Amino acid sequence: MLWLPLVVMSCQSPAVQADLVEETSQMSPDSALYYLDLVDKSVLEANQYTLAAGHFVAHDSLIKTQPEYLMKAGLTCMNQEGEFRLHGVNYLILLTNKFPQHEYAPQALLQLALFFDNVLNDSDRASEFLRALVARYPEHEQVADAKALLNLISVSESGEIEEVRNWLNKN
Repeated sequence: MLWLPLVVMSCQSPAVQADLVEETSQMSPDSALYYLDLVDKSVLEANQYTLAAGHFVAHDSLIKTQPEYLMKAGLTCMNQEGEFRLHGVNYLILLTNKFPQHEYAPQALLQLALFFDNVLNDSDRASEFLRALVARYPEHEQVADAKALLNLISVSESGEIEEVRNWLNKN
């Protein structure tokens, strides 16, 4: 099975980033904006993912207001082993439904597909997200990646089925 890591990326324009940095310098480590800023700066450490996810869930009404917040919180929550993992899935799904024209909506669908395929071993659901990406955003640059992943999933599934058939026929 193909393993591609989930990518936490900077999702804000430079002007918005400057404003957030200004705000963050006055924030405490007990705020969701503080952790959003750490994600944006790519300085969130592995041991902080669960702590950040807890703040994102606690400040759910803030996270749901901006597609950038949904993307950052979603990927952060999905990249930790704790209880907040499925909140990340919900954040990315919400991003694609609430902000379908935002530039991060196709990326959210791709990240959901990778998560379902690689982490949850649910290739059917992963394929659904990939097909949604292709159907909703046929001109997007990530459509080629989505089609390639769909092909890999189908080859992997058919290869596994054939292997089982061969084993059963020999025994």
